[in-house]
Amino acid sequence: MVKIEDQQPLLVQHFTKLLEDQQLIHAYLFVGPTGSGKRELALWIAAGLFCQNRQNGRPCKNCDECQRIFSGNHPDVIDLVPDGASIKVEQTRFLKKEFSSSGVEGRQKVIIIEQAEKMTTSAANSLLKFIEEPSGQVTAFLLTSNLQRLLPTIISRCQLFKMQLPSQKQLVINFEQARIKTAQAKLLAGLTVDLQTAIEMATAGKVFEICQALEQWYGKILENDWLAFVDVQAQILPLLDSKKDQELLLQLLELLSKDLLNLSAGMKPNYFNQLPEKLMTKIKNYSLKQQLAAVELLLDQQRLYQENINFQNSLEALTLRLFKCYDGL
Repeated sequence: MVKIEDQQPLLVQHFTKLLEDQQLIHAYLFVGPTGSGKRELALWIAAGLFCQNRQNGRPCKNCDECQRIFSGNHPDVIDLVPDGASIKVEQTRFLKKEFSSSGVEGRQKVIIIEQAEKMTTSAANSLLKFIEEPSGQVTAFLLTSNLQRLLPTIISRCQLFKMQLPSQKQLVINFEQARIKTAQAKLLAGLTVDLQTAIEMATAGKVFEICQALEQWYGKILENDWLAFVDVQAQILPLLDSKKDQELLLQLLELLSKDLLNLSAGMKPNYFNQLPEKLMTKIKNYSLKQQLAAVELLLDQQRLYQENINFQNSLEALTLRLFKCYDGL
């Protein structure tokens, strides 16, 4: 597992100084995708607050306080995870109680709210009241991967930090060190920064099946083979067992669009490395207008998905539009 000191060195350095100077404020907002170290950084700061042997602002990680915090067993470090699609009424009541009470073992308390974008309006208003009128020595950390879904009033009253993300090259190295094949590691580096998620996806293998189906589908479109339309129902949809799989396919379409842009600029694809050379050459023969129009069509699938357009109908319509794009412009 990558240590938070290595994953987020600049933020660790920043909060080390704040801990050393005792200048933490009462509300922070950490933004970044799953695996970027949001929770780990919040726990590291919490350990720095409670550590019995803190050195130069940094927790020792070995004392009883640190061990309890990192194992999730400290009564004054509350780590709240949404129950399902949102933070439920019971969890909101729990938050109100925790924000208004002092610590169990001392005056200091840390509250970590994971997936903060899932707060209901009631929960968000309770948090807003605390942020505007903080009581006691309570420090809150809001963690989110979707900043746009948080209330602007919440965002404006927290100190916001965006997680530093590793380069694609570093991600590939990390994944390769976990014994993921290079070609697979390159694809996964476009989908996640979380090593554990990458390992799980590589082990399950479905992402590579969907990727292969998309490569065959797009190859047929470029060859003006109308069997691509049949592939939607016969080859692609049978691989999509859930909304999560549908969302994965949309991510892959976005990566495909990036590869198409690379090809239009004379570069090699980063993610879809199994596209036959003759097809990559064929793409280059189309005008820049055609290539950009195709990319726009692929990227537009995310919007259609959010508007709850029937998924099969959307993919079939995309196939027809791509045929027209390459043949008709």
